Amino acid sequence: MGVYRSKKTGRIVAQFQFRKRRFKKEGFKTLQEARLWEAGMRLEVGASQDQTLSISLQQAATKYLSYCQPRMKKNTVRQKAFVFRSLLAFIGDDVPVMSIKRVLLEDYLQYRAGQAGNKVANRDLQDIKAMFNWLIKRELMDGKNPCNPIERFPEDPYIPYIPPADDINKVLAVADSEERDLILTYYHTLARKGEIAFRLQWEDIDFERRTIRLFTRKRSNGELQFDYVPMNATLARLLKLRSERCTQTTGHVFHFSAHQLRGMMARLCKKAQVKPFGFHAIRHHVASVLNASGQASTKDIQALLRHRRQSTTEIYLHVVGNRLYDVLSVLDSCTPSHTLGSDGVT
Repeated sequence: MGVYRSKKTGRIVAQFQFRKRRFKKEGFKTLQEARLWEAGMRLEVGASQDQTLSISLQQAATKYLSYCQPRMKKNTVRQKAFVFRSLLAFIGDDVPVMSIKRVLLEDYLQYRAGQAGNKVANRDLQDIKAMFNWLIKRELMDGKNPCNPIERFPEDPYIPYIPPADDINKVLAVADSEERDLILTYYHTLARKGEIAFRLQWEDIDFERRTIRLFTRKRSNGELQFDYVPMNATLARLLKLRSERCTQTTGHVFHFSAHQLRGMMARLCKKAQVKPFGFHAIRHHVASVLNASGQASTKDIQALLRHRRQSTTEIYLHVVGNRLYDVLSVLDSCTPSHTLGSDGVT
């Protein structure tokens, strides 16, 4: 059952069974044409008896995006919408979700991988799978998620660029006072990009307890949650001076537009003549500095980064354990002489 090419005739065949009746047609020009016929016939013969067949892909995507809208960031919802539009365009018609099979999704993902790379295809798979899970959970479709058996494409590992301290200092040197305060606040809080520039308010800062309240949606269901982060002496002094200069301490601590923030780090890096890096790279840099200091455990850094899993924190540290250097030092005393030149260099 399903859509296939006949080994005997070489023709493309579509067939399915519904309520003990068998429906079959062959001679299609393409697999996609056969799947569309199957989808239409399933809807035609089963819509009156089975309401789960009546919801189309476009209707399903619209319902799912409406659910996501108040729960996720705008960019996340925008990306999901783009994926569903791409899938609809690839299929060429608004078919019932119950007619979408694994093979069709694999064809789409193969197309996306060839068009935009394996990483993009894997991200699309994740978004499509999430929509089907949502539909099944709300009984808007029956059966299993057609994405479940689909294997992810292999990806090259992402190695984030971590700027050296000298480059950060050069950027601070060319920044104006407002930009410098913003960058240093990111530095001393290890905050994510959206947690300071647009969200931090004076009421989130407690100078007596020396804490900052940071809000994030990077938790389950996209709920807005907050954590208290300690302020060191440098940050407390910086923010205290800002509060004294500020005539009103009931609003936001920083006042940058989205446009100003978007191009700020690229412009400053170009002006400082250093390799470009962004606010998130500063977060990676500070985590590595704390780890290299020997005064912070992985648990400490995890708390400052506000990760729920230690494995996520370990991605940020990018270090080789000191004990491994001790282990490999054993080879210093027993290196075969023939591997070295007369001057001791390979």
